[in-house]
Amino acid sequence: MMAVNDKIQLIRFYARFVIGMAAMGIFLYIVHTMLENPNELPTSSKDLLNILIGAFIPILAGIAKFYFESGGDLHQEPETKLIPAPKKTKQDEPK
Repeated sequence: MMAVNDKIQLIRFYARFVIGMAAMGIFLYIVHTMLENPNELPTSSKDLLNILIGAFIPILAGIAKFYFESGGDLHQEPETKLIPAPKKTKQDEPK
């Protein structure tokens, strides 16, 4: 049986995978529309498609960084900066 934290991490991984595949599909559709259109596209449509392609490049870079970076979401690093316990003052002491 998996712990709750493990289940949440697994669900987050699958959600990001689905979002990544959807973004890749949209990007491929935009490129396909731009390259495979039998009729010449109007200049305004070409400009809009170029803007969309330019906007999708950072999105695809973020997705690639997530999936191909070592560790990814399922890797947890140990805490190096622990928060110290609060110091007691005279006001905190019981009377």
